[in-house]
Amino acid sequence: MISTSKEEYSNNVIHNHYLILSEESVLINNKINDIKKRLNVDENFDFEICSITECEYDDIINKIFTSPFVSQKRIVVIKNIEKKDLNELKEFAQLLPRVPQSCCLIMVYNSEKKQQRMQVLENFKKVCAIFPHAHSITLIPDEGTIYRWISNKLNKMGLGDRPEMVEYLMEEFENDLTGMKNELQKIENYLFQAKKMDLYELRDISQGLTHSNVYNIADNFFHHNPEAIKQFVRSEAYLKNSSLLIGALARALCDYAGKNKNEQWIRRICDELFYLDNRVKRGSDFIELGLEIFFIKNLST
Repeated sequence: MISTSKEEYSNNVIHNHYLILSEESVLINNKINDIKKRLNVDENFDFEICSITECEYDDIINKIFTSPFVSQKRIVVIKNIEKKDLNELKEFAQLLPRVPQSCCLIMVYNSEKKQQRMQVLENFKKVCAIFPHAHSITLIPDEGTIYRWISNKLNKMGLGDRPEMVEYLMEEFENDLTGMKNELQKIENYLFQAKKMDLYELRDISQGLTHSNVYNIADNFFHHNPEAIKQFVRSEAYLKNSSLLIGALARALCDYAGKNKNEQWIRRICDELFYLDNRVKRGSDFIELGLEIFFIKNLST
């Protein structure tokens, strides 16, 4: 991960005032947790999060000057800095005093991902200039670090021999680390459930379960039956054409939509099936993995 700051970052230095800037909330949260861990702050008494859009400036300043209860320092996190325009931030900066030694103030600027990278960096630079006393840290994900992070996660799950999964996650989530983290969590949950399969289920998998068919899998899926995941895993190696299963799911969706009113879920499933169908037509190498993720995401608890 590329981390830039106005001075060389040192694990031995704790600053009283941080300004963390990134497009990825997962990177921001990791950095906050790192600071919290290094300060050994009691989260129940001396750790507080507030939003600059919801708290009055005077209230924020009072929080900064509140003495720690059981820890050496008190951490105050101010989120949603990006919701304020530059003039409003300048006004806040004028009111903001030097942070006392008893407090560690962490201001968070979480930029929208819709902007171009150069525009994002330019905005970061302007915000940093408004708070010259803050130790600014800009967190930018780079491809090499993302690849190593995914590989390490998959190795811990026992999936180190699945390079196609690394490629899939890189392709789908390179610009969305938060989404990638959620996807990996769903895969981990699925693997945990898979470990509960008994001897008879494992024997069925080895025999291929020829009696399972795509329509039965689709029917179980739309009945929100987790058995559909196991059926899919069993039949995956013997499914010659992924479009057969996608077609069965689409037909079952039409029947489900006529009997149910969960429009938001129906619309999401429709969009995902349309996306998978397009991947099949484009000859994607990741369609089988895409179907795995589809079942895991929508049926795992």
